[in-house]
Amino acid sequence: MKSKILKQSIGFIILIIFLSIMITPVFGQSPTGAQGSRIQANFMSQDPDPADAGNDLDLRWQIYNSLSIPTDHLRFRLDAGYPFLFEAGDSPDKDFGPSAGTSDNQIFYVLHYKLRVADNAIKGTYNVTLNWDTGNGYTKKEFPIYVDPKKADFVVGALVTSPEKLIADTKEAKLSVDINNIGKGNAENVKIKLLLPEGFNSSYSYSDEDTLGIIPKDGSKTATFYADVDENIKEGNYLATLNITYKDENDQSATYRTNTLGLNIPIKPAPHLIVENVTTTPVSLKAGSTSEIHITVKNTGNKKADSVSMRVFKDTSQPFEFSDKSDFVGKLESGESGEAVLGFTVDPKAAAKKYLVDVELRGIDESNNVVIFRRTVPITVDSGPKGSPATGSIAALIAIVGAAGYYLRKRKNQ
Repeated sequence: MKSKILKQSIGFIILIIFLSIMITPVFGQSPTGAQGSRIQANFMSQDPDPADAGNDLDLRWQIYNSLSIPTDHLRFRLDAGYPFLFEAGDSPDKDFGPSAGTSDNQIFYVLHYKLRVADNAIKGTYNVTLNWDTGNGYTKKEFPIYVDPKKADFVVGALVTSPEKLIADTKEAKLSVDINNIGKGNAENVKIKLLLPEGFNSSYSYSDEDTLGIIPKDGSKTATFYADVDENIKEGNYLATLNITYKDENDQSATYRTNTLGLNIPIKPAPHLIVENVTTTPVSLKAGSTSEIHITVKNTGNKKADSVSMRVFKDTSQPFEFSDKSDFVGKLESGESGEAVLGFTVDPKAAAKKYLVDVELRGIDESNNVVIFRRTVPITVDSGPKGSPATGSIAALIAIVGAAGYYLRKRKNQ
């Protein structure tokens, strides 16, 4: 009987030991390992997807707690480097407080973060790290976030000029520039400012500015400017600058952005005609006189000019009547000069002063393009008796003879 009781006691003790071994891993293990491994963080969404530079970004996780015992603290921390910023009013640390576990995976928390994407973020995939802690150290996991800025981006397209070939001393040259938007978003309120290099000037006020409105993504518009080319500019490519100000359509802050692009303006080799010298015959012009003006034309360009001619423009406010309004000079090589001669008459009532007369110099370059240059030449009318010297002498002689006759008649009558 005692032997039987002893055997039962030993069997009971073995059973107790066996049960202790089975129960201890569940209840006796460290909470950190069990709790850390039983918290599941599943990424739900990013909004927008892809993230957009300069705008806010919402990130959401599904947090499932399968702990078999409650925890006093469930904490999260989000580590997010460039290009993500905690500037949208959110904090990287969040505390869920006490948390009870569940075996039902349909019961979960939603973890939400709101970040700002840096303005200069470029396209790519960036990792953020989510850390969680149940009281005894953090567990972490990385999650990829895709960024593809929906910003406008510009390139310079074709440049069309009028005249087609820009040369020195061109006035009011029309520059038409295509502005292409190759970005991911529309550009609104687009304004262009042309900064001209040395050797160029805007033709008139605001001729170096243009407003284009909206340029859609993958679209383009043409900006138009007017510029004067200096007389002494050399051939070559001249780098201008286009300052583009605009707003991105998706920019919640409606911030104006600036994009700077270069624009090459080509100046082609060509003849360049100037007035080198002006003389009149006679040298001294009087009111009522007839004269000739001799104008020396020189080609200071680096290409020859064929069929060079000069034409004078009639101005009714000036006291000159030209018998010929144009003259042919001929071919002028680079550095060569020729002469044009025009006859004219000075109005008898002309005031004594210097007059500036507009003339046009015209030629043909090697590409059969007509080149035209507007110049002014001075014509000076001197003071003095009107008419020729001979006419003045005869008038004086008549006056003397008349006075003498009057004196003799008076003596005879006495």
